[in-house]
Amino acid sequence: MGLGVALWLCPKKNSGLSDKLSTLMGSLNTVFPGSPPRFDPHITISTNLAVDLDNPKDDVSKILSSCASALSVLPKSPQHEHWIRLGRVNSQRKYFQKLYFQVLEDPTLVSFARIVQEIFVLLPAKVDAEHKAKNPHLYHKDHSGNLVRRRPSTKSKKAEAPQEVEVDMRKLQQESAQQAAEWAVREYMPHLSLVYSDLHPIDNALWHTIRSRVSDYLGIDNCDSDEWNRTGNGISWDGGVLKLVLCEGDVNDWVVLGSVDV
Repeated sequence: MGLGVALWLCPKKNSGLSDKLSTLMGSLNTVFPGSPPRFDPHITISTNLAVDLDNPKDDVSKILSSCASALSVLPKSPQHEHWIRLGRVNSQRKYFQKLYFQVLEDPTLVSFARIVQEIFVLLPAKVDAEHKAKNPHLYHKDHSGNLVRRRPSTKSKKAEAPQEVEVDMRKLQQESAQQAAEWAVREYMPHLSLVYSDLHPIDNALWHTIRSRVSDYLGIDNCDSDEWNRTGNGISWDGGVLKLVLCEGDVNDWVVLGSVDV
């Protein structure tokens, strides 16, 4: 269930909203079997961002500063005070989307996700794949069968270094931009998870409890009504905190690599 390095957008820690959501999530955890894992309230912007995990500091700093800059210049809709607005509570069969608030697809949020997907997910993967395809002589397989770059030879300096074929960056950038635009329309589904669980399906009794607790903690009645996806359920915010999170292994072992306020 690894998601690689994910970019999260969270309400600011210790804010009234963050505390309310965290309290609700803790309460909902108690009505699901198997002690579901705890995690911070967040909207996942994208997963599998390109970060060198052997030396992540520079990549993490670059990604967070670039994302913060991108958000600062993206136009905000004049129709709504906040560009992050929660909708109805929903559920899917998937573990990571077992119970969640849908998030209204505001143009600012979708544009931001598209930019992140293009620059920090698709383009690095394409560059890496094409470089390996054009320069097989520069790589070898490690003990796990992965292609890794050969270390520079320590032999005589007079020996010629292997010739490296450059990749077509312009082509790869165009392909990444196109695929990111399609992904933002067809695949991106912003949501704020409440519970991770393998339980399926959620029966009527549990749904009644979920609705009751969302009403008690957040004052949202009929939280699973489609109406909230048209109007928003009244919970909204601007900015918050961007976090890069290494989402590998058990959820309780996930690691925040870095964060920045936006």
